[in-house]
Amino acid sequence: MTDPISHVNTWVVAEELLVTWRGGGDVSVFVSDDPLDAGVEVRAADGPGRVSVPRQLGRYVHLFDPEYGFTVVGERLLATEGIRNFRDLGGYPTDSGGATRWGQVFRSGGLDRATNNDLELIESLGITTVFDLRTQAEVEEKPDRLPSSVERVHLPMSSSVAVHKGLLERILDGDIASYTKVDMAEGYLRMLEAFPNYVAEMVSAVADGQRVLFHCSAGKDRTGITAMVLLGLAGVADGHLLDDYEVSSRHQPEGIVDWFNDRIRDSNLDPDRFDVASMLGAPRPVMRMTIDGVQDRWGGLDGYVDFLGLSTEVRSSARTNLRFDLS
Repeated sequence: MTDPISHVNTWVVAEELLVTWRGGGDVSVFVSDDPLDAGVEVRAADGPGRVSVPRQLGRYVHLFDPEYGFTVVGERLLATEGIRNFRDLGGYPTDSGGATRWGQVFRSGGLDRATNNDLELIESLGITTVFDLRTQAEVEEKPDRLPSSVERVHLPMSSSVAVHKGLLERILDGDIASYTKVDMAEGYLRMLEAFPNYVAEMVSAVADGQRVLFHCSAGKDRTGITAMVLLGLAGVADGHLLDDYEVSSRHQPEGIVDWFNDRIRDSNLDPDRFDVASMLGAPRPVMRMTIDGVQDRWGGLDGYVDFLGLSTEVRSSARTNLRFDLS
């Protein structure tokens, strides 16, 4: 008896997807654009725990083990031209022994620079609803570009709940005298407490079976805490919540930290009072403090979902649609 497939990783190598894994017996490989349908084109693995497939064949690789069934993997960071940090939340291990569902929930940065090819990608993913978490001022400055077939829902969130300004604006206006990782985590907790109706609306959309994309400007803060709640609801362990959050640091604009510090200096302020690198990144300790704060305030993510006021049926449906469970 062999072990089930585990420790699956996917890398982009030139124009191919390299997939590696542990376990499994005589594994067959299918490639398709549908995470639910493997199709009929089958190929053998290149060797034990390894296969390389052309990217143009499809986004999802279905590994079939005769003893354990299918394991679906995909390219988490989607190739886009004008959208930063566009990621699929599928493939994270869950407490059920399965994994989060590929092709169901996506996260990204701003969509204002989406190209026509990006709009075609959004349509091809079957995304039905886009949740825009930016403030009204951000929306007016950089409106979303979306396919006509997609519904946009505006759920404006801000860590400065009473004053809807961007972080740099608050610093330059003197509203913020210093900024640390602790301040960052506390801002996340304020948003979780202030906007439960928005979070509940996104969970309800997933429960209804919609394929959703949620985004803010950088795709790391408001988007990051939304991903934390949804992945937590799916039964993903804290370590993977931290991983998903931290990835955003890799996908921020080059030189943004220096630019931000220059704006602070131009206003005769001391940039040393502000942890700009953390502010503009996604440092793992910030999400760790946020998860600990959720534990202190609500008794954990399950308690926070109680705070959202969702029915048992909605929670159950959302959890079902967020993950594949092993039969």
